[in-house]
This record gives sequence, C-alpha cells and structure tokens, in this order.
Amino acid sequence: MKKFWILIFILCCSSFRLSAQQVNIPIKITDEFDSDTLRFGLDPAATDGIDAILNEAELPPVPPSGIFDARFTGEVIGIPIGEGLRKDYRNGNSLTSGVRNHRIKYKTGLGTTIRISWWNIPPGISVRIQDVVVGFLIDTTFTGTGSYLILQPLGFSSLNFTVTYNLLPLPATVNLKLIMEGFYNPVTNRLNQKDSCKAYLRQISSPYLLVDSSRAVIDSLTFNGTFVFSNASSGVYYIVIKHRNCLETWSKSGGVTITQGSSTDYDFTTSASQAFGSNLKLKGTKYCLYSGDCNQDGVINSSDKLQIINKLGNSGYIPEDINGNGFVNASDRSISVINLGKTKISP
Repeated sequence: MKKFWILIFILCCSSFRLSAQQVNIPIKITDEFDSDTLRFGLDPAATDGIDAILNEAELPPVPPSGIFDARFTGEVIGIPIGEGLRKDYRNGNSLTSGVRNHRIKYKTGLGTTIRISWWNIPPGISVRIQDVVVGFLIDTTFTGTGSYLILQPLGFSSLNFTVTYNLLPLPATVNLKLIMEGFYNPVTNRLNQKDSCKAYLRQISSPYLLVDSSRAVIDSLTFNGTFVFSNASSGVYYIVIKHRNCLETWSKSGGVTITQGSSTDYDFTTSASQAFGSNLKLKGTKYCLYSGDCNQDGVINSSDKLQIINKLGNSGYIPEDINGNGFVNASDRSISVINLGKTKISP
C-alpha cells in the first residue's frame, strides 16, 4: 500500500510539471579549450535547494588546478546547494515577475580566458553579471543572444548572476475564416475586397461580459484573418464578429476553447451551425455573415435601406457600400432589401 501511494505522488508531481510552464535557459561557459553548459530558470516545483525531480544534482568538489570547471554555487548568497550544480532552477513559471539571485564559479584548464555565451533568452528576461569583488569591474546585463569575454578569469573566478523576470502572459491567437455576404462573389470564389473585422471574446455565461477584443483583416482569397488576444486567459468563450455593414454574429452555442500561447482555428463558412442560432446565410457553397446592417444596430430594416438610398452615388470606404466595390448603387440597396428583418442572434 505504501508503494501505491508513493506511485500516486510521483504521478501527480509529474502531471503538475507537465501542465505548468517552465523557463529553462542554457548558458555556455568555455576557456576556448573545454566548455560546459549550465542551465537556470524557473519551475513551479523548484526550491532554492537541490531538486532531484528537476534533475538537479550536486557536483563533486572543484577539480585541482589545470582542469576546467564551471558551476552554480550557493556561496555567500545563502543557497543550500552543497558543492554546486550545473542546473539551478528557482520557484516560478512563465508568468513570474521578480528577481532570482545565483552565483557562478569557474576556472580555466588549458585556456587563459573565459567566455560566457547565451542564446534566445525570452523577452522579459534579463541577466546582470557582476564581479564579486566590488561589483563594477565586471558589470554587464545581457538579453537575447550574445557572449561576454572575461580576459582575466584568475582575478574574477566568481560572478554574481542576477536574473530579472518580467514575464507577461502569452497571447492567444485565433485564426478565423469568415465571409461577408455582400462582398462575396461565388463565381470567382473571392471577396470584392479584403476588409477588417473586429472579434470580441465574451464569457459564456450571462451577462456574457466582454473579456478581450482584436482587429484583423479578412483576406479576399482565403477568407482568413488572424486575431491576437493579449488580455484573455485560457478558457471557453463566445467569439463575436462585427463588420462595418454585417450583422453581429456569435460563434456556436457552448463557446470555443481559447488557450494562451496557442493558436485556435474557427471556420464560420462551413455550416450555419457554426454561428449561434445558425445565423449565417448560404451563398453558393459558403456560409456568410448577413450583410446590410450599415448602422450597426443589430437589425437590418428600413433605416439601413434609407441610409443606403441617401448615399447613392457616393464612393469610398463607407458602410453603405454593402458589396465592397468602392461605391454605393442599387446593388447595395438590393442586398439590404433581401435581408430585411434579419437580426443578430445572441445568447
């Protein structure tokens, strides 16, 4: 029974680590003859000590003179890691803000200099290295990708290694495919012009509060637009589409799963059921947003028709241009008249 509970504990720890986002950054230290790679970062399971679950392991004592060595140590900074580590993770994750202090100790072998190299440090993370003597003889901050050469490593055999984390939530990307009815030519299977739409994420329970919004251009050939949401946490949302002269359209009942740091694809063109209340119009073989709501009040009625009539002969980027050909004429009025009485449908 004891072995059973130990197994359950290990599985739970493993599942936790898999579901959490770790920050894992390598740095290479070399004397131009020998080298070693150290790793630092954040993990939700990490402590300030030696974490076997993260494959941290205490190194043997520093080798004698003439043999290259590089390691994290806990000397002076009060970190209990014994003789030192090649991996030194601290508690946190990819949303952490704060400072973590490390110390690096190194010695040359056949070489006479020490070079520290780093690659692709994520945005929001910076590392400051300082000598431990006075703190300004070596004092540099690095980000991104680069290297730093220490010409006199015998005089500076240890460095304070201060990592500042200012990590922001990763945005969620939603790739939407949608067609504005009036713009769509089923013969050529393309839009008369590309145009921008705005997408909103709303909670799936009443009162369906607005969580985030994004604007993107719908391509005239692929009908695709990429919407980036920076403020929404992972969850299930209604996607609400607004266009300058289409009915506001909501995604299907039950909502759509959106995940931070990932892409979600959603296609309004394949079926009427992709919209809440099946509020899409079949044109050719594609399902489209209803066109004609040029005053954006959620219903296509005589007010929209009158607005179009008053703009007949006008040109430019205006909501009364229902078919997107650049000017207002009887064709635009006709689309609105056919759709009279259509309204937005929402939960």
